[in-house]
Amino acid sequence: MHKRIAAAVLWFLACWTAGSFFSYTLGLDPLVGPIVGIAAAGLFAGDPRRIIWVRSSVPATAPRTSAPDPA
Repeated sequence: MHKRIAAAVLWFLACWTAGSFFSYTLGLDPLVGPIVGIAAAGLFAGDPRRIIWVRSSVPATAPRTSAPDPA
């Protein structure tokens, strides 16, 4: 969970910077940067399609071994 939080903070800062750069370059409202940063951090931390983060609470199935037949 700590990695997810740290990654969300980094995505927020990176996208805020990129959004601010593009809003300044294109002459848009300065609030574009924080909005883009919040959206990117929310999508990355939430990961609604489970593409980035895999649930660790789901146990992996162990391969079944066949025991020899005693008969």
